[in-house]
Amino acid sequence: MTGTERHVVEAAARLAREELAPRAADYDRDARNPVDSWRALARAGFLGAAVPRGHGGLGVDMPTYVALIRTLAGGCASTAMTLHMHSTVMRFIAALGTEAQQRRYFPDVVQHGRLFGSWGSEPAVSLSRTLLMETAIRETDDGWAIDGVKHFCTMALGASFYMVWCALDGGTDMGKALLLALVPAEASGMATDGAWDTLGMRGTYSPSVTFTNVRVPADATLGQPGSAVQVGVIEAFALGYAAVYVGIAESALAFAIDFLRTRVVKPENVSVAQDPTVQRHVGEVAVRLDAARLVLEQSAAAWEGADIVERGLLANRAKYLASEVGLELTSRVIQTVGGRGAYRAFPAERAFRDMRTATLMPPTADRMLETIGKSALGLTESMFRVNTGPNQG
Repeated sequence: MTGTERHVVEAAARLAREELAPRAADYDRDARNPVDSWRALARAGFLGAAVPRGHGGLGVDMPTYVALIRTLAGGCASTAMTLHMHSTVMRFIAALGTEAQQRRYFPDVVQHGRLFGSWGSEPAVSLSRTLLMETAIRETDDGWAIDGVKHFCTMALGASFYMVWCALDGGTDMGKALLLALVPAEASGMATDGAWDTLGMRGTYSPSVTFTNVRVPADATLGQPGSAVQVGVIEAFALGYAAVYVGIAESALAFAIDFLRTRVVKPENVSVAQDPTVQRHVGEVAVRLDAARLVLEQSAAAWEGADIVERGLLANRAKYLASEVGLELTSRVIQTVGGRGAYRAFPAERAFRDMRTATLMPPTADRMLETIGKSALGLTESMFRVNTGPNQG
């Protein structure tokens, strides 16, 4: 890293330690948006991490970005995940937005600290293999109208805009129908029951939202129909997820090491860290975590020069390994620490719950292994199959 990039990551470490970590348990307990932590991100300039420098953002490269997300996740996984969602919307605006759209939305982020959510998941559609949207967007005399239901609407009631994944005229060929619409939070016609009571990642606050004739202006969509799958940004979701997982695992292992070194047992009156069995457990997960971190860093380093298919493979490799290592590590930490690891007063059980929940995000482990295996066999396929069924709009 350059001096500037190193400064960004060092600032993130301070923020995670001093501001995010002390609030994380409260957001987890209450299952609410981490508003104060978002404000801290805005003050540090991190909401503009993926905003181009020409528009006042940090414009960090992918290696610095994943280091930033990983570091913040060590303080609060939910805060890091919401920042990643927001930052991926910034990447879509940079890739697909007109100059006028960029001049409008980027200052909202950099100067005013506004957040953007990304709402793609739907209750009746699985993103494990195929990219398909049932939420419909139709052109009107003065703009667009949106109808449908979205699941896992991260930052609901907290962000200023929501990038809603839609199908033009209800079409099913996403290569021609997928359209991203930026919907302001105050738009009428959006409704949610606010239900969000999950195992982990509770601070992401992601209830379902119903759209009923939600109207947005003509300039609220990004790019042409189908263009969202052609710019290599969708794949960045999975790479950022991997960064969150590695950050959670790092924080869990750091807690375990500190606990084991300071916990003294009788009658030996020595720390638990002196136990050879404990040493083997820690050694094993530490090596695997090193491997997951290395693959994440390698994937980020190769990102800029990779095409869409290659980016899918890079992200799948990083996400799969980070998922498997993170799940094993957080479980092993609780087992190694012992009964106290299950107490909510300690961060280990939250790390386990956050990891178990976050790794459910697409693509699934089976889908990732399928595409990784195809690549090894000389076959190529994108991260998600773009549904090319007949248009039914």
